[in-house]
Amino acid sequence: MSHQEDETVLRVRSLQVTYKQQRQSVPVLHNLSFDLKKGEILALLGESGSGKSTLARAITGLLPPSAQIAGGALQLGAGAHMELTDKNMPWELIRGRRIGLLFQDAQQALNPVLRIREHFQESLRFHRLASGEEADAISIRLLGMLGFPDAPGMMERYPFQLSGGMCQRVCLALALCLKPHVLIADEPTSALDTVNQQELLHLLKKLQQELGLTVLLITHDIAVAHAVSDRVMVLHQGNVVEIGGTRAVLARPQSDYTRRLLASRSQIVRPVQDGKLTLQAGEPLLEIVGLEKAFGRRKGVLRDVHLALEPREVLGILGQSGCGKSTLARCIAGLEPVTGGRMLYRGADMTRLRGKARREMCKKIQLIFQNARASLNPGRTALELVQEPLRYLKLGSRKEREAEARHYLQEVGITGDMMNRKPPQLSSGQCQRIAIARALAVKPEVLICDEVVSALDMGVQAQILALLQRLHKQLGFSIVMISHDIRVLRSFCHQIAVMNQGSFIEGKQAAALLHESRHAYTQRLLQGAEALEAGLDSGRRDNHDREHFGDYRTYAAHHAPQYQQAE
Repeated sequence: MSHQEDETVLRVRSLQVTYKQQRQSVPVLHNLSFDLKKGEILALLGESGSGKSTLARAITGLLPPSAQIAGGALQLGAGAHMELTDKNMPWELIRGRRIGLLFQDAQQALNPVLRIREHFQESLRFHRLASGEEADAISIRLLGMLGFPDAPGMMERYPFQLSGGMCQRVCLALALCLKPHVLIADEPTSALDTVNQQELLHLLKKLQQELGLTVLLITHDIAVAHAVSDRVMVLHQGNVVEIGGTRAVLARPQSDYTRRLLASRSQIVRPVQDGKLTLQAGEPLLEIVGLEKAFGRRKGVLRDVHLALEPREVLGILGQSGCGKSTLARCIAGLEPVTGGRMLYRGADMTRLRGKARREMCKKIQLIFQNARASLNPGRTALELVQEPLRYLKLGSRKEREAEARHYLQEVGITGDMMNRKPPQLSSGQCQRIAIARALAVKPEVLICDEVVSALDMGVQAQILALLQRLHKQLGFSIVMISHDIRVLRSFCHQIAVMNQGSFIEGKQAAALLHESRHAYTQRLLQGAEALEAGLDSGRRDNHDREHFGDYRTYAAHHAPQYQQAE
């Protein structure tokens, strides 16, 4: 760890946060205190709803109106303690320049009507760091470092034209361009495939080692924390239950809660119960023939896609961020018009459906979005949100709709007063569970799950997958499970199809993919998952960095003095 042991760049003392809920104050963070030293990566571990994101928003002045800081102080470097209850806190001087932010919901953090270039220009100009050509040069350099092969072209695109993983990398570049002293990274890898996860983790380590950047890494993924962090702080129900060196805490946890977190990681890795296909014979339920999709001048987002989904089948789609998985999901659900090809549902061409016929198809095919929070109306409660599609599709009476909504919310773990909370009052994991209940309530025949568990901690991942597996067995619907996580697909799917650059390159039974795949791209994805699970090998990391970040030292030499300025 390349930092001065006595130099603390961030101190948080006795932080208390409450949420207003039905005229009552519900405590979320309880007298939380910690220090962050220069050049350190501190991982904050905990389940969804433990208060991790609330902590990040509290120390950057971004809490929603329903939240209130009941007490606590913040100190940056050698400066004076600032009371977080002070309504005159100079957040415009702290947020961005002193404390950088990388949000979990990257797509929601970007303005959908501004090009990526305008995001960089706006941020750099506001903080008076650069403008015009100089701002463009900084932006292109950072985007290139983060794996975008055509960084100048990326500057001209809009956020809605990017995958969730691509938006995440753009947000990281936006945070780094301001050269913050502390970077708060809230679940930065949850939307990324294993290859891009490793590249991002390598880059965070490089930023730490070469630039002395300090990182508060919020994550539910124990493997990510193990790979990059120096220390771990475990949060449970708003309390710090354990803090210490990463290896010591993960190897010899002292808290029962930490031990449960570690044990939950193994729950997800188990094969499909029957271990083989048990499908009905006959024509496919859903068949895609030669599907094409392009956005404007961008050719070949989807290219000659062929796919057949049998009744009761659970089909996994594996691929890197930006390969076209989410675009395919939106096309099947009717949210994106296709450029060419056909999509047949029980023999009828869905691409020709309009009006009432298209609405009726909504009952048959439901899509659960990757970005759950952005798909939910922030002004409605969880109970109201699950009833919305039932009301739109005119299913059941008012009492029946409410009963169905309560049933499915309870099934996904949203119980008690959480049913009456709105999305801003819930964690991202809780919002994802509401989105799942909302889709299941209409009893679809095909359920498309677009990265539905990527934002959830391991224990909840296992619960959600077990719930979907049980409902699939009971109700008999088919599932298309889109994920970059081979562990999820291997534990849940009958077959896995691998997508690369808008086309399927191979498909095999889930149990056979690990051993029988011979395609280099698939091997790269599988090896990335294995490397993350095993921990990062230092020799492999050095070789990888020299190959992929050749311009890094030039960038570091130029910017290091500004990153390493004393407080």
